[in-house]
Amino acid sequence: MDGYCLRGEVHEALAVLGTMKRRGVVPNVRTYNILINGYCKKLKVDRAINLFEQMPSEGLTPNIETYNTILQGFFDTGRHVEAWEFFKEKMTVNKDLKLDIVTCNTVLDGLFKNRFMDEAMSFFHLMQSSGLPPHIYTYSILIDGLCKNGNFGMAKNIFDSLPSKDLSPDVKTYTMMIQGFCQEGLLNEANELFVEMEANDYMPNDVTYNTLIRGCFHNEKYNEASVLIDQMRARGFSEDASATSVLLDLLVLKEHDPAIIALRKKYLT
Repeated sequence: MDGYCLRGEVHEALAVLGTMKRRGVVPNVRTYNILINGYCKKLKVDRAINLFEQMPSEGLTPNIETYNTILQGFFDTGRHVEAWEFFKEKMTVNKDLKLDIVTCNTVLDGLFKNRFMDEAMSFFHLMQSSGLPPHIYTYSILIDGLCKNGNFGMAKNIFDSLPSKDLSPDVKTYTMMIQGFCQEGLLNEANELFVEMEANDYMPNDVTYNTLIRGCFHNEKYNEASVLIDQMRARGFSEDASATSVLLDLLVLKEHDPAIIALRKKYLT
């Protein structure tokens, strides 16, 4: 069944379930979790919910993996209100269900991505008071959500507070903050953080480089962008579509600028 679902052939996996039942093989929670995950990956959350609701009639109790999968499925399909209601009505009232960091991160990320800022911050404070140990991935979600929703100052304060929580930013966290600095036009600070992450033995990846290169383009720091392109290529990374798109826009707006012409020769050849 798992193999069918991994290939996106959930209908075939469902047929296997039917065969199992006809032969007297009793499905377990893992069986249903595979099918529910398969439907959610294909964005067919309603079918996943149907299976979820069938489980009690089979004498099965959904576990935290079942709930997490459906929760993620709702958020992935933009059904954030239903996700939030599912969490409140199905998960928080279930005293036998121990919420884990995966659940909480899924909810927090989904709320931010759907711009439920007040709910996201309230939920984060709930996480803090619930006794769940702090995790850098949670703080990365928080920083990213704040940056993308126009709260860079708060994001920076949280980033600066990480050492006091015995947490170290990872490459993803650094990259998010670099993007935040670039969006605020604070390119010097973005470059300083770029240097800091390497000094702390976190190697920038292709996303980090492209983020900073885009920032250079937007802030008309073309020579700095050129240097970064050389570094990035020397490390085996390449330009992504978003950075290329920014440069193409610049070629239209500043087609006679020598710095842009030089970048075109380097970047697009």
